Amino acid sequence: MKLIQIYMNALRLPKKQARIFLNKTNLTQTLLYLFSLVILINLPGFIGVLMKGNEKIEGLFVLQYLILGPFFAAFALLAGISITAFVLVVTAKMFKRNLKYQYLWKMAVFSLPLPILIAFLIDFIIQNDTLTAAAFLIVFFSIHLKMISDFPKRKQN
Repeated sequence: MKLIQIYMNALRLPKKQARIFLNKTNLTQTLLYLFSLVILINLPGFIGVLMKGNEKIEGLFVLQYLILGPFFAAFALLAGISITAFVLVVTAKMFKRNLKYQYLWKMAVFSLPLPILIAFLIDFIIQNDTLTAAAFLIVFFSIHLKMISDFPKRKQN
C-alpha cells in the first residue's frame, strides 16, 4: 500500500505536499520503489519477447531477462541518479538555494515516473529516439528547476 502512495505522490511532483510525503519516505521504501519502477519499465519488452514466439524459452534467457537485466538497469539508474543529483546540487547553488545532496538524490528518484510516461507516449506516437530523450530530459529537469526555485534563498552573511 505504501508503494502505491509513493507512486501517486511521485506523479504529483513538484507539488509541495508530494515533496513532503516523499521526503519522509525511508531509504528501504525508496529502493523498493526504484526496483519496482525498473521492473515496470522492462515488463513491456519481456512481454514482447514472450509474444513473439514459437521458440523454446530457455532457463538462462529467463535468468538474464528477469533477474540480471533489471539489476543491471537498476545499477545504471542509481549511477545516473547520483550524477544527476550532483548536477542538481550545483544548480541549487547557482540559484542560491541551500539544498542537500541527499534530498536532491531522493527527489531525482521520485521524479522519474512522469518523464518516463511522457517519453513512452512520445515513443509510441512518433517513434523518434532523439525527440523521446529530449522530452524526458526537459520534463525531468523542469520538475527539478521548479522544486529548487520553490525553496527560499539562503541567507546572506
